Amino acid sequence: MANSLPLSFAARSIGLEADMHEVIARATWSALLATASALVFCTTGLTHEGPYKEWFESLQRPDNDAHPYRKAEPKSLFCCGAADVVKTKFKVDLGGDRYPDDVWYAWLNNTWTRIPPEKIVEDYAPDGQAHLFVLAGTIQCFVRPKGGI
Repeated sequence: MANSLPLSFAARSIGLEADMHEVIARATWSALLATASALVFCTTGLTHEGPYKEWFESLQRPDNDAHPYRKAEPKSLFCCGAADVVKTKFKVDLGGDRYPDDVWYAWLNNTWTRIPPEKIVEDYAPDGQAHLFVLAGTIQCFVRPKGGI
């Protein structure tokens, strides 16, 4: 009988440990699915075939001056490729007297995400559309549509 208490306790511990592993496994699986969904959303790209292809391919990141190390890898100077353009919705808060610059937002991961001003390309998109370049979940570049949204 003296052995039954520790055995029972051990059995319960193993059961709790097994339950805990199942909880952790389910939580991990859920997190992986959520991440995979976000990655699929963020890498749904467009092709820039047509009259503006060269313009898009030559588009450089507007914050390169703040990151001189990018010159070591010339590809990192660019806004990425067409596959990194996210299809999404945009909104803009128009600047006023106190804050003259417009504030742009993109609908990412089910929330309005502010586009950092240093990621906004000075030029406007020649095709009249807004283009957001996202790589590894990070906004790389945003090209405003000519004439607004």
